[in-house]
Amino acid sequence: MEFREFLDTMSGQIRSQKARAVAVREMEDHIRDQADFYESQGMSGGDALKEAVRQMGDPVAAGVELDRIHRPDMEWRLFGWIVAFSALGLVIQYLCFYCVCVTPGVNGQSQWILGDSTGSFVRQCVYTAVGLGIMAVICLLDYSVIGKHAEVLAVCLLAAVVFLCTFGLVRKVNGAYGTLKSLMYLFVPLFGGICYRMRGKGRLGMAVCCLWIGAVFYVGASVIGGGFGVTLDVIVVCLIMVFGAAWRGWFHLDRKRGLGALIGLTAALAVVMGLFFKLGLSSYQIRRLQVWLRPEDYADTGGYSILTIRRIVASLAANGNCFEALEESGLQWFLYGGGNDGEFMILQTAVTLGLLKAVGILVLFGAFFFYLFRMTAREKNRLGKIMGFGCALMLTVETVRNVLYNFGIGLGSTAGIPFFSFGKVHTLAVYVLLGVLLSIYRYRNLVWEEPVKAQKGGEAKLGRYVIRVEKRVNS
Repeated sequence: MEFREFLDTMSGQIRSQKARAVAVREMEDHIRDQADFYESQGMSGGDALKEAVRQMGDPVAAGVELDRIHRPDMEWRLFGWIVAFSALGLVIQYLCFYCVCVTPGVNGQSQWILGDSTGSFVRQCVYTAVGLGIMAVICLLDYSVIGKHAEVLAVCLLAAVVFLCTFGLVRKVNGAYGTLKSLMYLFVPLFGGICYRMRGKGRLGMAVCCLWIGAVFYVGASVIGGGFGVTLDVIVVCLIMVFGAAWRGWFHLDRKRGLGALIGLTAALAVVMGLFFKLGLSSYQIRRLQVWLRPEDYADTGGYSILTIRRIVASLAANGNCFEALEESGLQWFLYGGGNDGEFMILQTAVTLGLLKAVGILVLFGAFFFYLFRMTAREKNRLGKIMGFGCALMLTVETVRNVLYNFGIGLGSTAGIPFFSFGKVHTLAVYVLLGVLLSIYRYRNLVWEEPVKAQKGGEAKLGRYVIRVEKRVNS
């Protein structure tokens, strides 16, 4: 069989266009290398090429095997985790929030805290269904496209937030647009793409990453204003991502010099953020920070929230419902009042169903996050690894901080907890991150590394193959 005929027959068995191009290139290189070997053993060029092709065997069988390896592969176990958590979250919300009916003390009549409880629950079911749909669409998309256009998409995201806030297209509460805070989560996978594209650019690449983190800080703290704790969560996650990239030598600096340079850039960023804290934050935001740090000193004002949470935690029962006890003490209004945006679902679960059941749910969350990190750790593609790690870390940080806040540790309010907290923007943002994680797994055999210009003696990786960079000297 002729060389080109072999390649055409083999490639015809591969359904993925992206995989087909890479497989043909790899097979062609392999055949030519083998032909060069035969030629070095004394065979003529034509006979060496024919023998190399013959040694490859049946092109149909080779193409079928490559098609089996290089095709989308859905992670059904993770999908099942997500669907199960979504259903459990809706059940817990209904039992622990929407079913709650209290007596406000007006004419002895009972009243739903949320007003139209049934309508609110139906809306949350719709948000969950839409979120699952968005997750499915993102899962079917090639995540490498996000990495390729990460800077453009990040600009569009931040510009959209600025536009919505500047023109008052969202409701302003307490002088801020806190309902948009969860949108900042979407920056995390984009930042993974930005870090990936900064490979090999040394200190300049690190500086660019830090500038992007500064932009997120400005949009979250100054433009959105509310939900400042969420912005800090995103910043922490992004810093961990860029430090991880420096540790692995992505910027083509040795570990000591790379980390040293990044520490200096982070210190400069911290100084700028500190100046903003001093000059740019409103008195309301400054007071919130002071309350988070020393709630006992502000027991008559904002500190009562943390102190009230601690009182509720102290009254929890291991297995029983302690809502009636809270109703007698008047503390139930704190958990079920109109201003509650779903931050206290774990505490509400412990109040309604008992502390042990709430702890059981947290154990399930721990297993879920362990699975996410294990999945991303096994990812061979560096773009998929850093994007997946960022998404998993963002969900984990959000959950851990929310749980701590639910048990009276004053780390500031959060956007909620995945699957269990209600709200349109937060729900959809969580499912977007999960969609990215599913896409990374689905296309793990179809996305290859792009070669990166390396220093003399360095290496650039293309998938599982290594291209050694040799310095050519013209005589």
